[in-house]
Formats: sequence, structure tokens, C-alpha cells
Amino acid sequence: MNVVVADSGPLLDRVLGLTYDIWNEGLTERAYAQWYRAQIRTPWGRQHLQRFALVDDAGGLLATAKRYRYRVRLDGRFGWMAGIGAVFTPLPHRGQGYASQLIERLLEMERRDGVWFAGLFSEIGTSFYERLGFAAVPIDEVTIRVDRKAGAPAMLVRVGDDRDLPALEEMHRVRSSSVRLALDRDRSLIHYALSKKRMLAGLGPVGLRQVEFVVAEEGVSAVAYAVLHGNANGWTLEEAGDRDPAGARLGAMLQVLVAREPSAPMPLIRAWWPQAFPVPPQLALTDRSAARDVFMVRPLADIAMPEKAEDVFYWHSDHF
Repeated sequence: MNVVVADSGPLLDRVLGLTYDIWNEGLTERAYAQWYRAQIRTPWGRQHLQRFALVDDAGGLLATAKRYRYRVRLDGRFGWMAGIGAVFTPLPHRGQGYASQLIERLLEMERRDGVWFAGLFSEIGTSFYERLGFAAVPIDEVTIRVDRKAGAPAMLVRVGDDRDLPALEEMHRVRSSSVRLALDRDRSLIHYALSKKRMLAGLGPVGLRQVEFVVAEEGVSAVAYAVLHGNANGWTLEEAGDRDPAGARLGAMLQVLVAREPSAPMPLIRAWWPQAFPVPPQLALTDRSAARDVFMVRPLADIAMPEKAEDVFYWHSDHF
């Protein structure tokens, strides 16, 4: 058996065809393939995202997974996390340990390259990945209640664009500096996260989902921002930032957004809310619980991993 890159040609076509029913996100099969191919063509994706496959000696597909490379800051030092996603075994080969073999081989490759630890988000509980040495790290999910005023706050909110990315990068670094573990979200990663959400919305059926990237600025610089993903179930605050230590600009921005439809019921707004990020005075966080997709990590070097939600700064934008 061999591990091969599966990002082109008939092998990628086969992987995408087999995984479509599980991870199609409401896209057509053609759009689902376009979405993945577009991700690996972004500047960040070309350097940090690959799909691998475990194949037999005849080239038959036994298992497949994505491998991301995220630059992280852990206990004040910078290193790398290998993100493992979309682990899949074709039905005829299940129950024979091929997915586990693929993961182990990928992690050995990562270890040799000096990667500190592996991370993944489990949709199937924790037991399978615990057997492979992974442990859960809590991430908080909350409902956001916005204090709805009569009329919108006197704040100009505009659509964000690429010129704002350096300011977003700086906001993240300041806000996440006090926690043990955070992604080093430079402008290329922020651009990738935005592009991935926008492409998903653009390739899907009209009206299925909407992505908004909005900023508040002073002078010519963004001083607060929010990325929201909306669908029939409500909004997800994918990520946010604010130079104000109290987060008041972000709170005012959300008030502006909900005031656009004053007669409509308050939308359900959910978020992964890092405990180190301030709660704006215009907001209240309720229904705090562990995120449904469980973040799990496995050290590949001699490091101590965080075990509490307060030690981690992670936005839903970077779910993989």
C-alpha cells in the first residue's frame, strides 16, 4: 500500500464522487468538485492544503483524507499544526483499518517535517480518534442576543475587502495574545477562510446561504469587523475583531445589521466565542455549550497541549 497525493486527475474525480453524498453542503456534484478545486488554487490553499489517498498496489482507493498545515502559536512559540479532515473509506473497504493506517502514515510524515501536533474536528464523537491518541479540547459555542434599540446606531458599516486584511490580522494577534493556543491568522489565511465561505455561497442554489463581510472604519483603517454566514436557520458569526478593548464597535455593528429589518424577528445568531474575546456591552451570550464538532489534538512532539476552552482562541471560520 502507498500514500499518494490525490489533488488531480482520475483519482481526485473518484474521491470527490465518493464523498459527495456526505459533504456536498447542498451543492450539485459539479459545484462540489469546483468548490474543492477552487480552494486548492487560492494562495493559502496552494501552500497549505492537500488531499492524500491510501491506495493498493494496483492503484485502488482504500482511504482518503485532507491534510492542512496551520501555523500556530502555542505557549508563546510559533510552530505548525497538521489539520486532518474529510477522512473517508469507500464502503467495500470499511472495517479493515485503512483510515487509521492513512492517518498514522500522514502523521509520521508530519512528525518528520517538524510539525508539533495534529488537530481535527470529529463529527462522529470521540471514541474512534481517542483510540488513535487524540484528546478533546473544548471550544465554546454560544447564542448571541443583540440589544435591539429603536433605530440603528449612528455607525457607518461597509462591505469589507482585501485592503482590510492587514488590519484584521493585527486585531486577531492582539486579541489572541493571552491564550495558550491560537492560529497565526495572517492575511493569507483570513483571505482563504473568506474565499471558502463566499465560494460555497456562490456555487450553491440561490438563497440557500449568504455570506457578509462587514467592517467599521476610522479614517481609512478598519477598526472592527464581522463575518456572518446566514441561512434559513439563522446566522453564524464566523469570526470577528475589534480594536476597542470592550468590543463596543462590534456590538454596534451587529445592532446595525439586525436593524436593517426592524419588523423581522431577531435572528438566531450562533458562534464559537473564544473566552479571551470580550463580550460587547450591546450583546449577551447565552446557551453556552461545547461545540458539536469536537476539536481533538494529538502531540507529535514533546509539548503540553491545552485542555480547557479558556486556553484556546478559535473561530468557526477556521473549521476544517
